[in-house]
Amino acid sequence: MRLINIFVLFILVLKLGYSQQVSMLNHYFYKPFVYNPAFAGNFKAPDLMVLHHNQWTGFTGAPQYNMLSFDLPIKKTGIGVNILSDKKGLNNRTTANISYSYKLQFKENIYLRLGLWAGGVNQSFNYSKIYAQNLNDSYFYQNQQTSTSFDANAGFAFIFKGLEFGFAVPQLANNKIKFKTNEQNKQAFYSETRHMLTSLAYKMVLSKEKEITLTPQVLLRYAQNAPIQYDANLNFWWQNKFWIGATYKNDYAVGLNLGVTLFKRLSLGYSYDYMIGSISKYGGLSHEIMLGFRFIKPKKEELPKLTENEEDEKLLQSMRSKNLNKLTIERILKHIEEVLEKDNPTKEEIQAINDEISAFFDDDESNSDNMEQIRAIYYKSLKKIDAEISVLVKGQIMIEGSSSTSSPDYASINITISDVGTGEIVATSSPRARDGKYFMILKPGRKYLIEVESSIYKPYSRNFSPAGSTQSYEMSQELWLKK
Repeated sequence: MRLINIFVLFILVLKLGYSQQVSMLNHYFYKPFVYNPAFAGNFKAPDLMVLHHNQWTGFTGAPQYNMLSFDLPIKKTGIGVNILSDKKGLNNRTTANISYSYKLQFKENIYLRLGLWAGGVNQSFNYSKIYAQNLNDSYFYQNQQTSTSFDANAGFAFIFKGLEFGFAVPQLANNKIKFKTNEQNKQAFYSETRHMLTSLAYKMVLSKEKEITLTPQVLLRYAQNAPIQYDANLNFWWQNKFWIGATYKNDYAVGLNLGVTLFKRLSLGYSYDYMIGSISKYGGLSHEIMLGFRFIKPKKEELPKLTENEEDEKLLQSMRSKNLNKLTIERILKHIEEVLEKDNPTKEEIQAINDEISAFFDDDESNSDNMEQIRAIYYKSLKKIDAEISVLVKGQIMIEGSSSTSSPDYASINITISDVGTGEIVATSSPRARDGKYFMILKPGRKYLIEVESSIYKPYSRNFSPAGSTQSYEMSQELWLKK
């Protein structure tokens, strides 16, 4: 009668729990991470949960669990920590572990998570609480003995839209925790049995508008030399604010779950187990209290959507107090860079750039409707401006000997600019037919050759070099032609 007399309650706990050593928590449906490390970081925000579980209050030394659980997502990974205090009769057990999970994304709502946790177990037996006939038993080495060992858990979770399937192996190391005895060369052992937990849950949307869902869930527990134990849970959720549900634990208890979420962050949950079977009249109250907090960032107040015309008008008004010339020039430079980066820019694209530049720099049309439309187009994409340093070369073709009554033939003139170092043509332009103005975009700090050809006027050419600069700028080049 040595150990049997000592551990009466402990043996009873093992028998009623089907030799399950993993703590039987009720709020796993709210936070499956407490059993499966693959769920670390599965919620989109850091998540904290604290719970207290009090079981079989009719027995002295009945099980009590206290847990703190925290996890958070980091891109495709998740990390977390679980700390659990488990007291049963003479046995006090404290576990602490750190978890890591990795997410394999297949589609938007289809992914696989792989998880692992590692930590330690501190196991102690308090012999001062024993009432026994023979207090000289060799196992009474001292009032309390403590031993520490390694603990691990591995698991995976597959999420397919509203379906969640998980599998985990707590107490993966399958360690033996050793304790001393008074007898020489003898030791007592507490064996940690490897468990297997399988969970399956499906979130059914009853009303999308009213945010009403129904979630059935099953949790299977298996340990070697023990029958399979299962929990069947059904929870009704309303607007992610309230939940009510029922649980059946095979051959053990039926339960009720209630909870509320305040401010989308703070959750309070309560569960009650009503024991069934022959032990129900002695078991007393079994209940669990849960407090959860999710660190969700407050959403910015959404402004009413504007029509396209309202957006344009708002954008134009906001830009009127800014340096419109500078901003527009920057956008023009960016547009030109995008066209010149193409292998074979079309004549239409180049002409469109020239038209935009001409419209902007034409003083006579600076207030025209056409200019306002061009500016509106530029303002819509100002955030995308990332232009390299450029020089805006602008000037006018001047004809020697021309009188105020004669009109020069600008249409016959072509301007070409080449890079002297590479011989590559970097820009071409035709002056505006009515006044001979032209515009070109070049890179500073290089040597260029400008050539003017015409069927009417004599050819013209000369070298010039725009000065280097840390900012884009403008320079003027007037070109004089002779007949």
